[in-house]
Amino acid sequence: MMLAYQFVRLIETHSDALASKLLDRVQQSSSTRAYSNVPPKELKQRVYEIYEHLGDWLLGKKDVDIERRYREIGARRYYQQVPLSELIWAIVLTKQNLWEFLTWESIAAAR
Repeated sequence: MMLAYQFVRLIETHSDALASKLLDRVQQSSSTRAYSNVPPKELKQRVYEIYEHLGDWLLGKKDVDIERRYREIGARRYYQQVPLSELIWAIVLTKQNLWEFLTWESIAAAR
């Protein structure tokens, strides 16, 4: 449990850099071209908020809160003409971004 807490704190501490890296990934991916309709600042801010408050999301949010958040995101992207497939791919990129960061940090800590 302590290791999980340390990872959450690490993610929260590096939330700005993680959000910037994800923004780059989304902008460069051929699978998320419609995200050019999403203002970069908006995308980065939404991702930053999740990374910055990850502990709250994992411990304090109820299913209904998470459902509401993702419905809002889905509706916003719909109005920005981002297809569902690209929204899902952006979520996959978010997970990959986080996983690679944690893998890198784990390797660095082991040295």
